Amino acid sequence: MDWRSDQFARVKNQFTRVKSSSGINSIPALVIVATIAYLFGVLSSQTLLPVLRISQVVSKADAPKMLDLKTTDGFDDEDQLNQKLGEPDLHINPKPLLLTSPLSEDLVTFDNTDCKTDLGQELIRTVLLEKLFDAVSPFEDFPPEHVVDLLKKERIKGWGSTTTVFRRLMIEVKPRIVIELGTFLGASAIHMAGLAHELGLHTDILCVDDFRGWPGFRNTRFNDIKQKNGDVMLMYQFMQNVVSKNMTGTILPIPFGTISALSMFCTWGILADLIEVDASHDFHSAWADINVAHRLLRPGGVMFGHDYTTKADRQGVRRAVDMFARLNTLTVERDGEHWILRNQTTT
Repeated sequence: MDWRSDQFARVKNQFTRVKSSSGINSIPALVIVATIAYLFGVLSSQTLLPVLRISQVVSKADAPKMLDLKTTDGFDDEDQLNQKLGEPDLHINPKPLLLTSPLSEDLVTFDNTDCKTDLGQELIRTVLLEKLFDAVSPFEDFPPEHVVDLLKKERIKGWGSTTTVFRRLMIEVKPRIVIELGTFLGASAIHMAGLAHELGLHTDILCVDDFRGWPGFRNTRFNDIKQKNGDVMLMYQFMQNVVSKNMTGTILPIPFGTISALSMFCTWGILADLIEVDASHDFHSAWADINVAHRLLRPGGVMFGHDYTTKADRQGVRRAVDMFARLNTLTVERDGEHWILRNQTTT
């Protein structure tokens, strides 16, 4: 029964009580009595649905517990929202919020179990090949015969994939293991692999992506990415791009969703010095990726990502980064359109 049905039942009961106690039998008379009673508050206080409204003093520390910050609900940017959080009588959303609980636990609670002891670079590629690819490199005998005619020799495309932040962090961190969340056609992974070779680094880059793109992506400028029987050639084209740049010894595809892959990495002890978060750009996806990925950072490691100042931040990337930084007492560094968070643990 919804609240309207419940309200009608209560009104009906009121009519019945009035009818039996007053002896009034005519419908018009009942309507008149009910109207007068409502005006004096006899019915209204008992029949209106109790509604939870956020109208109280909320501190910045408590705000993430009270609000789903997927949108700012009328605020132009995060700064305006932050200013509001310190003021009394907070009305983030003037519409009623029908919530069963003010605590959005999915936004603040994650499994903080320590990951398994670090496998070390020497074992990571071997373990991944055994567990994911039957101990055979996915690049062996590539491409398979049934996709040869569906691939371009090279089709590399990305967004912000060759900006200065990559060279800066490769020089600073000198990563042995890089985990990339969101690979698409491999532009940034191939760029980092080239930098590693240039800098004389022995780096393995693990590219985590389900390689499905996003709904409708082939209806745009990527309509040249073929598909067969519903199987889009995104992973195969990515692998072809890696082959064309002779980076098969550095880059390894991990064809799974970000959270499932990161969770297994943690279980297997696959940790990283550098993690790039650039998968889905909605708030909840970015928030989950950042929280789970941060557990995999080695001491002194760095996590970074794109779309901190692009139009995609309207979908929630910047909001997720800023909230994570606040809750974990971290400082967000900016490098162009990229954000950077550093693991403060040193041992």
